[in-house]
Amino acid sequence: MSEIVFLGTAGGRMVVATQLRKSGGMWLELDGKNVLLDPGPGCLVRCAELGLRPSRLDCIVLSHRHIDHSNDVNIMAEAMSGGGFKPKGTLIAPWDCLYGEDPVVLKYVRKYIQNNIIVLREGLRHSLDGATVEGALRLRHSDVESYAIKFHFNGRTLGYIADTKYFDGIGEAMKGCDYLIVNMVRITYDDRFQHLIPGDVEKILKVAKPGLAILNHFGMQVVKAHPREVAFRIEKATGLRTIAAEDGMRLKLDRHEEKTTTLSEYIK
Repeated sequence: MSEIVFLGTAGGRMVVATQLRKSGGMWLELDGKNVLLDPGPGCLVRCAELGLRPSRLDCIVLSHRHIDHSNDVNIMAEAMSGGGFKPKGTLIAPWDCLYGEDPVVLKYVRKYIQNNIIVLREGLRHSLDGATVEGALRLRHSDVESYAIKFHFNGRTLGYIADTKYFDGIGEAMKGCDYLIVNMVRITYDDRFQHLIPGDVEKILKVAKPGLAILNHFGMQVVKAHPREVAFRIEKATGLRTIAAEDGMRLKLDRHEEKTTTLSEYIK
């Protein structure tokens, strides 16, 4: 079975700080490989609450170094390796997460990852022996390296557009996705924060044409606007099936994208 578990769907500083929504990132089970994506604050706690065992992880992936995406990377790497006593797994992260002026992955933790640390970059393809992680596109977000990522598994592709401002080329880079997670933090654009808004998402989806689009990573503006309602309007504008993620939602990735398939068949 392949699925996404949304440990948390918070985006933006105030939703994370108040925990109006949880901020733990996503747990991906892809054809038997367990991948942790963007472990933000509370990731370890959310795994315990949802019955997920970090010792089963095969890989941790960071899209970029901001706290709401990387805060728990060190404790999750330690937990993945049995407290550091059983080094294992892979870490895939941008260069500035590892070697910049203010790296987020602690040096003493790195030895717990079997020295298998991969720098995420555009064009990277790294095999996890059953699933492949692809650096699909370098994004434009603040002063950090941020990436859109594709996960290939069992003949299917899951795409993830991390935090970014809109620019031409995102939709083209994310073509071919059966499922596409899009971080949409705001309703109105503000260049200080450089995040996607609904109009940006619509433009991306019309080009990328995923089988299923999943909105995620909601800031205060989106929370107040009600993510499900925003998703409904985007689906109406694009003609593409679009849903809003919820904390703790499990999304099954083994269903065919047929018009007759109901959302209840995807979501537990």
